[in-house]
Amino acid sequence: MSYEDQRVFDWAIDTHGHLGQLGGLPQKALERQLCTLSMEQLDRDYQQAGVRAAMASSMESLFYVDNMGVREGNLHLEQLAFETDWLYQWVVVNPLEPDSFYEAERILANPKCVGVKVHPEAHRFSVKEYGDELFAFCHQHRAIMQIHSGESRSMPEELVPFADRYPQVTVIAAHLGCGSDGDPGHQVRAIKACRNGNIYTDVSSVKSILPGILEWAVEQIGPERILFGTDTPLHHIGMMRARVTDSRLTSQQKRMILQENAIRLFRLKIV
Repeated sequence: MSYEDQRVFDWAIDTHGHLGQLGGLPQKALERQLCTLSMEQLDRDYQQAGVRAAMASSMESLFYVDNMGVREGNLHLEQLAFETDWLYQWVVVNPLEPDSFYEAERILANPKCVGVKVHPEAHRFSVKEYGDELFAFCHQHRAIMQIHSGESRSMPEELVPFADRYPQVTVIAAHLGCGSDGDPGHQVRAIKACRNGNIYTDVSSVKSILPGILEWAVEQIGPERILFGTDTPLHHIGMMRARVTDSRLTSQQKRMILQENAIRLFRLKIV
C-alpha cells in the first residue's frame, strides 16, 4: 500500500450506526447481550477503526426496549450527541405515532442532528402507505431521510416515485445488497431508476461481505451515492471498514465512500 493510500484510509465517517440495546424475544438474550456496547467500548472501537464521526439512531426508538419508545430513545440520544464530539443523531420518526413528528421537528433544529431515521420493518408500516407523509415532512424541514430498506415493507424501488415527487429530499436506502427475496440488487436499481439523483445507499448491510457487490455497485452507479456505514452494534466496525479499505476500488473511489460523500451531503467540517 502506497503512502497516499495509507493517508486516504486514516479515517472514515460512519453514517449508519445505532446506540442502545437490541430488541428481541427473551430467547435471544445472549445475542442482545453481545450486541450491546457501552459508550466507552464504542469510542474505543471507532478509534481503532479510524472513524472520526458517527451518525446513530436509538435502538430503543426502533425496537421499544425496556419500556422505552420513540420519544425516550430520541431524547436519550440527543443528550449523548450533545455530550460527545464525534456523535451525531438520526432522529427516529414513526408515522404510526404522530407525536413523534413534533419531537423530531424540535430535534432537527439541533446542529448535532443530521436527519430523520425511518424503519418500516421495526415499526410495521409500509413505504407505499406512508411515503407521502414522510417525504413531505422531510421536504418541509429540509431533512435527509435514512430508511431501512430491502424487506417486504421497505423495498427500495418503492421509494422511487416519492423521490421523484420530492426532488429536494435526499433519501438513503440503507443496506446495500439487502433483499428479503434473496436479490442483492434492489438498492442499485432504485438509484438507477430515480430521475433526480436524490436516492443514495450505504454499505451497512451484512451483504456487503459478498466478494463483488461493492465493486459491482460502483460499476453500475458510480461511487458518488454510496456512503460508509457499519450498522454497529449489529456488525463489527473494523470488519465493515475493511470491506471498503480492502476492496478492488480505486483510492479515489474509496475516499469518496469513506469520507467525501458524507462531508458533501451533510456539510460536515471534519479534518
